[in-house]
Amino acid sequence: MEKNIQYRLVNLFRQLDQFFKRAIGKKVSSTGVYRSQHRILMMLSEHPDCSQTELADELDISSAAVAVTLKKLEKAGYISRQCSAEDNRMNHVVMTDKGKRIIDISHSYFQEVENALFVGFSEEEMALLEKFFLRIIQNCERYYQNL
Repeated sequence: MEKNIQYRLVNLFRQLDQFFKRAIGKKVSSTGVYRSQHRILMMLSEHPDCSQTELADELDISSAAVAVTLKKLEKAGYISRQCSAEDNRMNHVVMTDKGKRIIDISHSYFQEVENALFVGFSEEEMALLEKFFLRIIQNCERYYQNL
């Protein structure tokens, strides 16, 4: 394959990622919760009662970044931290009702942005695109494992 097309495709991936992040950021800005805070809240909604360490590992960010964000979320009333019954050294992060309301709002916003991305695409085109993305991800994982 011609290198020029590979370069253009990688740049299109980057551009898509940036546009998607900006659109999500702009859409959720009305909630008063920043995009990085949304990532943690979304993670908590998918994995309730996980620890700070698990959040950092799962989101591939530093424990310090998680700690700062959790402190802000706790202060705003979106989460609470509870001491683990098994290990007093470990805190579990629990989403409050206020945090759950933000997640519900965010899900509708994310759905709106996702719908906007695929205007004009048929089901067949999206299925084919999914196949291509999965193959690219597999190639990337294989390459990464061999580094």
